[in-house]
Amino acid sequence: MGENTSDLMEQAELEVLVPYATDFSLSDLEAHVRSVSSDVPDEPEGSNQLSALSSIPPRTTLHFDEQVNVLVVLRTPSGLEELQRRRSCLTINLEAQAFGSESRSSATQDSNGQSVQPQSRDVIWSGAVDTTQRPATINDGSQGALVWSLSCFLSRPRVRMQHPMIFFKISGTLREPLSAVSTDPGDRLLSSGVPASINVLEPLSGDRELQGINPQLTALRLDRISSTATLAATEYSIRPRPQKSFPALPAISARVRYSKPNASSVRPATIASLDIETSPFHDEEIQLTDVNMHLSDGSAQDLCAGHAINLPMICQPRDNVLFLFRLLVSNEQGHESRSKSHPRTLNIWINARVLCSGQCRPNIQMRWRTTVDFSTALNPSYGGPSQAIQRSSRPTSLPLTSDSESKRASLQDPGIGLDSDDKLPQRATVIPGYGVTMTLTGPRDVYVGQPFTWDLFLVNRSDKARSLAILVIPRRKAGDHKTQMSKTSISSTVAGQRRGIDRAETITDENRLYSMQKSNCHDPISIVCLSTDVRIGNLNPGFCHNTELKFLPLSKGILRIEAVRVVDVLTNETIDIRDLPEIVAEERAPDDRESS
Repeated sequence: MGENTSDLMEQAELEVLVPYATDFSLSDLEAHVRSVSSDVPDEPEGSNQLSALSSIPPRTTLHFDEQVNVLVVLRTPSGLEELQRRRSCLTINLEAQAFGSESRSSATQDSNGQSVQPQSRDVIWSGAVDTTQRPATINDGSQGALVWSLSCFLSRPRVRMQHPMIFFKISGTLREPLSAVSTDPGDRLLSSGVPASINVLEPLSGDRELQGINPQLTALRLDRISSTATLAATEYSIRPRPQKSFPALPAISARVRYSKPNASSVRPATIASLDIETSPFHDEEIQLTDVNMHLSDGSAQDLCAGHAINLPMICQPRDNVLFLFRLLVSNEQGHESRSKSHPRTLNIWINARVLCSGQCRPNIQMRWRTTVDFSTALNPSYGGPSQAIQRSSRPTSLPLTSDSESKRASLQDPGIGLDSDDKLPQRATVIPGYGVTMTLTGPRDVYVGQPFTWDLFLVNRSDKARSLAILVIPRRKAGDHKTQMSKTSISSTVAGQRRGIDRAETITDENRLYSMQKSNCHDPISIVCLSTDVRIGNLNPGFCHNTELKFLPLSKGILRIEAVRVVDVLTNETIDIRDLPEIVAEERAPDDRESS
């Protein structure tokens, strides 16, 4: 059986056909074979069936992002019935490879001084044929073929190529079944053709002390070597036929741009514009059948539906079609506590058809996934600076100081600004020049003598890593930093000169003594920061960090912190954040003290 199988596999060949008709199935293949064989006169019925495969009109050009159907043909000059019985032992793999020359700047010169451009190659699809399914059988007397149908998605290559081509690489093997090897544990006889293991103690067989005993110790008991019986299954490779390459072109190209709406909204929103451009490299019309978006934890509303664009629509080459979608974040109860700056996943899909002819209409399917950031500026109503006043270290947004605007901002979002019953005291600040957003959230109730914490949340929105240090600056009174004016007291000197008495000047006058006494009188400390130094190191772009600042109130009433200082450890730049949450400390009731 092994010799017959080897001869059969040496003569067998694999081939890949790409029919011109888009919906060409195996039933269409059988009908085409019957029609071709019946059209040949003076030939017996059933002959020339194998030549009908060459008469199938092939595709001349393929498209990226296309779902194409191919035919995998296994030709054999004899033994077709044997292949049909053992097709479950067949393994046929298929790869779609895109190759083309790189950019002209990467061209090199050979030994003859001629310019040579290196070739780039990328696998855009790979799969296997399900040989257990029933194939189409073509029997042409002494020759025959088995044909399977396979669907391939030709994705875009990951490298940029000039004049790309697509080549189908096919490979196949036939594996002998393992039933010829005995698997009975009671069978002590070796299988035919399997060599015995080496006897390690064979050199001791001539020893006189053993008195004619031949010791036996196989090498399998010493070395962890798998038995040769497991290698009894043999694989036979199937030779592929020479294949042609197909020129590849992108049918459509698309890109997405985002913009923030000017009108303020309770739910964060973004306008996504999907720009679709048809290819200028061919003259066929393209039919757009479906364009849609899906936003995780939100909704995508098509602003063009029923107004400007009705699908399906016909596009000419070099046309540019724009679709607008409004992306809204979900306002469900489970998402209210999530940060508005949390990115959402956006899924985009485009379906189209290239109208080459009535039979050839390639299906184009574009699918990709991206993220959308719904973070808003501190005051979205403030427009960006004009080009004349832009500078490298300008802040992302500027606060509005008018009372009307601050009241309106506090009414829109009670969590930022004044305290409310269901929101915690919170302040969000964009550090200018750093690209870092800092949010401070305090507790609702603060009691004297009981430590409390501020939740500090930092997001690095810049394009480089940050290493920051957070310091808390205590509040000082307005007169603490002023020094008392020192005036020389000359009253005693003048009086002595008038009386004609020569006296020395006083060592320390009264004004300086008064200033020193006053500066030594400190007011009682109302609040103490227990987090003296907070370090945040290596905060990468797009990453966030959450930490706490701990305080101890010592007196009741409104307590204030001068500022929270942010220090860049790498550049030693400092910025003081003075917009901080309010702290109102209360005395705990006697009943609460006893219970605590």
